[in-house]
Amino acid sequence: MNPDEHDPAPRGTRETLDDLSRTLTEAIRKGGRDARRAFEEGLPKVKSEFTKGLHDVAYAAGFAATFGATLLREITPDALRDGLREGAASGRRAAERVARERREKAEREARAGDAGEAESAWV
Repeated sequence: MNPDEHDPAPRGTRETLDDLSRTLTEAIRKGGRDARRAFEEGLPKVKSEFTKGLHDVAYAAGFAATFGATLLREITPDALRDGLREGAASGRRAAERVARERREKAEREARAGDAGEAESAWV
């Protein structure tokens, strides 16, 4: 019995499909190698450009903030500067008081809840 008699595909078709499979497999592997090499070569360049861009943005922000603050300090009348400083201090104290009161209230409610649970355990 000839082994090709049970094979539905003729020998030429099977060889063609095997060749196509090998070609596709090699193309995928080559593409992966090329992509890996491009990434490895490109990453340092991208990282360098990103770092430079980050430095430039930080420099601009630092310059603008310092320049603006220094200029404002020089041209702002003393009464306005003192008012801003005192208002900021007062606002900070008020915010701290509100935060403290909220914490104390939460602690009281937690203690009251714990006491209620203890009482209900004995009922």
